Amino acid sequence: MRFIENKWIPFNGFGLMNILGLVFSRKPIEKISKRSKFHEFWHTLQQLELLAIGGIVALTLCNIYASWWYLLALPIVPFAIYVASWLAEWLIPPYHNAQLLWNDKSVPFRTRFARWFTAMWHDAYRDNCFEREAFANESNPNYLFERRWCGWAWYALKKVDRNGK
Repeated sequence: MRFIENKWIPFNGFGLMNILGLVFSRKPIEKISKRSKFHEFWHTLQQLELLAIGGIVALTLCNIYASWWYLLALPIVPFAIYVASWLAEWLIPPYHNAQLLWNDKSVPFRTRFARWFTAMWHDAYRDNCFEREAFANESNPNYLFERRWCGWAWYALKKVDRNGK
């Protein structure tokens, strides 16, 4: 992993952004916690696994259809799967925090809708299987040795609420 400090990436509201082992940060690299570094390391492993899966699929398609154009999509595969996972979490309930905000009738509708939409977006981010694996193991330095291949897939199958129930 390589850390790059700049003022444009990641987007506002995010501390770090990992793109195939390049970790972009808005704050100085010395101020990044060890916990955050582990979190991004798990994302690097996830992206490399998705790249390997995409490579297997692309090479299979290349052999079937005798065209190497499928390899051009290979760098996009990890991000496409991440976005698809996020969209699935966004479209499929339950929305933990968003439901509480929606039921609060003391707030005007326009404000309630904006808060609900933001909370729903955040819930989908936190419930994403890739983020759940990274957040659950960001303080476990031994997870590299305990982790199964495609460990994020186990988090997609194991749906629990934020209280662990």
